[in-house]
Amino acid sequence: IPKKNGKLRPLGIPCMIDRAQQALYLLALEPVSESLADPNSYGFRPRRSTADAIGQCFICLSQKRSAQWVLEGDIKACFDKIGHQWLMENIAVDKRMLEQWLKSGFVDKGLFQDTDEGTPQGGIISPTLMLMTLSGLEQQIKSTALKKGARANFIGYADDFVVTCASKEVLENDIKPLIADFLAERGLTLSEDKTHITHINDGFDFLGFNHRKYKGKLLIKPSKSNTLMFLSNLREL
Repeated sequence: IPKKNGKLRPLGIPCMIDRAQQALYLLALEPVSESLADPNSYGFRPRRSTADAIGQCFICLSQKRSAQWVLEGDIKACFDKIGHQWLMENIAVDKRMLEQWLKSGFVDKGLFQDTDEGTPQGGIISPTLMLMTLSGLEQQIKSTALKKGARANFIGYADDFVVTCASKEVLENDIKPLIADFLAERGLTLSEDKTHITHINDGFDFLGFNHRKYKGKLLIKPSKSNTLMFLSNLREL
Protein backbone atom coordinates (compact mmCIF):
# COMPACT_ATOMS: atom_id res chain seq x y z
CA ILE A 1 0.00 0.00 0.00
CA PRO A 2 1.51 3.42 -0.94
CA LYS A 3 2.38 5.70 2.00
CA LYS A 4 2.45 9.50 2.09
CA ASN A 5 6.25 9.56 2.14
CA GLY A 6 6.41 7.60 -1.11
CA LYS A 7 7.35 4.31 0.52
CA LEU A 8 5.24 1.17 0.47
CA ARG A 9 3.46 -0.42 3.44
CA PRO A 10 3.84 -4.23 3.24
CA LEU A 11 0.81 -6.42 3.83
CA GLY A 12 1.09 -10.04 4.95
CA ILE A 13 -2.01 -11.96 3.89
CA PRO A 14 -2.46 -15.31 5.71
CA CYS A 15 -3.70 -18.35 3.82
CA MET A 16 -7.40 -19.21 3.95
CA ILE A 17 -7.03 -21.77 6.77
CA ASP A 18 -5.15 -19.29 8.97
CA ARG A 19 -7.67 -16.55 8.21
CA ALA A 20 -10.53 -18.82 9.25
CA GLN A 21 -8.72 -19.86 12.45
CA GLN A 22 -7.88 -16.26 13.33
CA ALA A 23 -11.47 -15.16 12.79
CA LEU A 24 -12.63 -17.91 15.15
CA TYR A 25 -10.10 -17.02 17.87
CA LEU A 26 -10.93 -13.33 17.45
CA LEU A 27 -14.50 -14.00 18.57
CA ALA A 28 -13.09 -14.91 21.99
CA LEU A 29 -10.15 -12.49 22.09
CA GLU A 30 -11.89 -9.26 21.08
CA PRO A 31 -14.09 -9.02 24.23
CA VAL A 32 -10.94 -9.46 26.33
CA SER A 33 -9.19 -6.75 24.34
CA GLU A 34 -12.13 -4.39 24.77
CA SER A 35 -12.15 -4.90 28.54
CA LEU A 36 -8.46 -3.94 28.74
CA ALA A 37 -8.31 -1.22 26.09
CA ASP A 38 -7.48 2.38 26.93
CA PRO A 39 -10.63 4.55 27.26
CA ASN A 40 -9.41 7.01 24.63
CA SER A 41 -8.01 4.55 22.10
CA TYR A 42 -10.10 4.59 18.93
CA GLY A 43 -8.38 2.63 16.16
CA PHE A 44 -9.45 -0.89 15.15
CA ARG A 45 -12.19 -1.00 17.77
CA PRO A 46 -15.89 -1.80 17.26
CA ARG A 47 -18.21 1.20 17.04
CA ARG A 48 -15.32 3.69 17.19
CA SER A 49 -13.89 5.81 14.40
CA THR A 50 -11.51 8.63 13.51
CA ALA A 51 -14.40 11.05 14.02
CA ASP A 52 -14.60 9.96 17.67
CA ALA A 53 -10.87 10.58 18.11
CA ILE A 54 -11.13 14.02 16.50
CA GLY A 55 -14.08 14.82 18.75
CA GLN A 56 -12.03 13.89 21.82
CA CYS A 57 -9.25 16.20 20.61
CA PHE A 58 -11.78 19.03 20.52
CA ILE A 59 -12.93 18.24 24.06
CA CYS A 60 -9.35 18.24 25.37
CA LEU A 61 -8.11 21.35 23.56
CA SER A 62 -11.01 23.74 22.91
CA GLN A 63 -11.47 25.40 26.30
CA LYS A 64 -9.61 28.50 27.49
CA ARG A 65 -8.05 26.50 30.32
CA SER A 66 -7.22 23.50 28.14
CA ALA A 67 -3.65 22.25 27.94
CA GLN A 68 -1.53 24.23 25.50
CA TRP A 69 1.21 21.70 24.78
CA VAL A 70 0.81 18.60 22.64
CA LEU A 71 3.08 15.59 22.23
CA GLU A 72 2.50 14.13 18.77
CA GLY A 73 3.55 10.49 18.81
CA ASP A 74 4.03 7.84 16.15
CA ILE A 75 5.21 4.28 16.77
CA LYS A 76 7.78 3.15 14.22
CA ALA A 77 6.69 0.14 12.15
CA CYS A 78 4.31 -0.96 14.90
CA PHE A 79 2.89 -4.08 13.25
CA ASP A 80 6.28 -5.18 11.95
CA LYS A 81 8.24 -4.76 15.20
CA ILE A 82 6.02 -6.04 18.03
CA GLY A 83 8.09 -8.45 20.12
CA HIS A 84 7.03 -12.09 19.85
CA GLN A 85 8.17 -12.86 23.39
CA TRP A 86 5.89 -10.18 24.86
CA LEU A 87 2.93 -11.45 22.84
CA MET A 88 3.56 -15.04 23.89
CA GLU A 89 3.76 -14.06 27.56
CA ASN A 90 0.79 -11.67 27.68
CA ILE A 91 -1.86 -12.62 25.11
CA ALA A 92 -4.50 -15.06 26.34
CA VAL A 93 -4.52 -17.29 23.26
CA ASP A 94 -3.43 -20.90 22.84
CA LYS A 95 0.36 -20.50 22.79
CA ARG A 96 0.98 -23.17 20.18
CA MET A 97 -1.47 -21.58 17.77
CA LEU A 98 -0.21 -18.04 18.43
CA GLU A 99 3.39 -19.10 17.84
CA GLN A 100 2.45 -20.73 14.54
CA TRP A 101 0.82 -17.50 13.35
CA LEU A 102 3.73 -15.33 14.47
CA LYS A 103 6.48 -17.61 13.13
CA SER A 104 4.73 -18.63 9.90
CA GLY A 105 6.98 -16.52 7.67
CA PHE A 106 5.98 -15.13 4.29
CA VAL A 107 6.72 -15.45 0.59
CA ASP A 108 7.89 -12.32 -1.25
CA LYS A 109 8.67 -12.49 -4.96
CA GLY A 110 8.93 -16.25 -4.76
CA LEU A 111 11.36 -16.29 -1.82
CA PHE A 112 10.43 -17.51 1.67
CA GLN A 113 11.32 -15.21 4.56
CA ASP A 114 11.30 -16.07 8.28
CA THR A 115 9.47 -13.80 10.73
CA ASP A 116 11.28 -13.19 14.02
CA GLU A 117 9.27 -10.15 15.05
CA GLY A 118 5.98 -8.42 14.33
CA THR A 119 2.56 -9.63 13.26
CA PRO A 120 1.33 -9.51 9.63
CA GLN A 121 -0.58 -6.30 8.98
CA GLY A 122 -3.02 -8.17 6.76
CA GLY A 123 -3.88 -10.74 9.44
CA ILE A 124 -7.41 -10.74 10.78
CA ILE A 125 -6.26 -10.93 14.39
CA SER A 126 -3.26 -8.58 14.03
CA PRO A 127 -5.04 -5.29 14.85
CA THR A 128 -6.37 -6.77 18.10
CA LEU A 129 -2.91 -8.08 19.02
CA MET A 130 -1.52 -4.59 18.44
CA LEU A 131 -4.24 -2.98 20.56
CA MET A 132 -3.58 -5.37 23.43
CA THR A 133 0.13 -4.63 23.17
CA LEU A 134 -0.53 -0.90 23.65
CA SER A 135 -3.24 -1.22 26.30
CA GLY A 136 -2.34 0.42 29.60
CA LEU A 137 -0.33 3.28 28.11
CA GLU A 138 -3.00 5.91 28.80
CA GLN A 139 -3.21 5.10 32.51
CA GLN A 140 0.56 5.20 32.93
CA ILE A 141 0.73 8.58 31.19
CA LYS A 142 -1.97 10.07 33.41
CA SER A 143 -0.43 8.65 36.58
CA THR A 144 3.00 10.03 35.69
CA ALA A 145 1.58 13.49 35.00
CA LEU A 146 -0.33 13.53 38.29
CA LYS A 147 2.85 12.71 40.22
CA LYS A 148 4.36 15.86 38.70
CA GLY A 149 1.34 17.97 39.63
CA ALA A 150 0.07 18.12 36.05
CA ARG A 151 -2.83 16.69 34.11
CA ALA A 152 -2.44 14.86 30.82
CA ASN A 153 -4.93 13.65 28.23
CA PHE A 154 -4.30 10.81 25.78
CA ILE A 155 -5.98 10.25 22.42
CA GLY A 156 -4.79 7.25 20.41
CA TYR A 157 -5.64 5.75 17.06
CA ALA A 158 -3.74 2.54 16.25
CA ASP A 159 -0.03 3.52 16.23
CA ASP A 160 -0.66 7.28 16.23
CA PHE A 161 -1.43 9.26 19.37
CA VAL A 162 -1.35 12.69 20.97
CA VAL A 163 -0.83 13.62 24.62
CA THR A 164 -1.91 17.04 25.87
CA CYS A 165 -0.47 18.69 28.96
CA ALA A 166 -0.10 22.19 30.42
CA SER A 167 3.63 21.65 31.00
CA LYS A 168 6.08 21.23 28.14
CA GLU A 169 8.72 20.09 30.65
CA VAL A 170 6.54 17.23 31.93
CA LEU A 171 5.93 16.08 28.35
CA GLU A 172 9.62 16.26 27.47
CA ASN A 173 11.24 14.97 30.67
CA ASP A 174 8.68 12.54 32.08
CA ILE A 175 5.96 11.43 29.67
CA LYS A 176 8.05 10.97 26.52
CA PRO A 177 10.66 8.78 28.34
CA LEU A 178 7.81 6.83 29.96
CA ILE A 179 6.30 6.10 26.55
CA ALA A 180 9.70 5.07 25.19
CA ASP A 181 10.21 2.62 28.07
CA PHE A 182 6.66 1.25 27.74
CA LEU A 183 7.24 0.58 24.05
CA ALA A 184 10.74 -0.85 24.53
CA GLU A 185 9.33 -3.62 26.75
CA ARG A 186 7.22 -4.63 23.76
CA GLY A 187 9.96 -4.40 21.16
CA LEU A 188 8.75 -1.05 19.84
CA THR A 189 10.21 2.44 19.46
CA LEU A 190 8.97 5.95 18.78
CA SER A 191 9.51 7.36 15.31
CA GLU A 192 11.81 10.29 16.08
CA ASP A 193 11.04 12.18 12.88
CA LYS A 194 7.28 11.97 13.54
CA THR A 195 7.30 12.59 17.30
CA HIS A 196 7.20 16.25 18.32
CA ILE A 197 6.11 18.55 21.13
CA THR A 198 4.05 21.43 19.74
CA HIS A 199 2.20 24.43 21.13
CA ILE A 200 -1.46 24.43 20.17
CA ASN A 201 -1.09 27.93 18.69
CA ASP A 202 1.38 26.47 16.17
CA GLY A 203 -0.96 23.59 15.39
CA PHE A 204 -0.43 19.92 14.60
CA ASP A 205 -1.76 17.30 12.19
CA PHE A 206 -3.53 14.21 13.52
CA LEU A 207 -5.60 11.67 11.56
CA GLY A 208 -5.70 13.84 8.47
CA PHE A 209 -6.83 17.01 10.26
CA ASN A 210 -4.98 20.10 11.41
CA HIS A 211 -5.70 21.22 14.98
CA ARG A 212 -4.76 24.79 15.83
CA LYS A 213 -5.94 27.65 18.01
CA TYR A 214 -6.49 31.06 16.45
CA LYS A 215 -6.93 33.85 19.03
CA GLY A 216 -8.06 31.31 21.61
CA LYS A 217 -10.49 29.46 19.31
CA LEU A 218 -9.73 25.89 18.30
CA LEU A 219 -10.13 25.23 14.59
CA ILE A 220 -10.03 21.69 13.22
CA LYS A 221 -9.79 21.44 9.44
CA PRO A 222 -8.42 19.02 6.83
CA SER A 223 -4.63 19.06 6.82
CA LYS A 224 -2.81 20.75 3.96
CA SER A 225 -1.23 17.51 2.75
CA ASN A 226 -4.58 15.71 2.66
CA THR A 227 -6.23 18.62 0.87
CA LEU A 228 -3.53 18.62 -1.82
CA MET A 229 -3.84 14.84 -2.20
CA PHE A 230 -7.61 15.13 -2.57
CA LEU A 231 -7.28 17.83 -5.24
CA SER A 232 -4.66 15.75 -7.07
CA ASN A 233 -7.00 12.75 -7.10
CA LEU A 234 -9.80 14.94 -8.45
CA ARG A 235 -7.62 16.09 -11.35
CA GLU A 236 -6.95 12.47 -12.29
CA LEU A 237 -10.65 11.65 -12.67
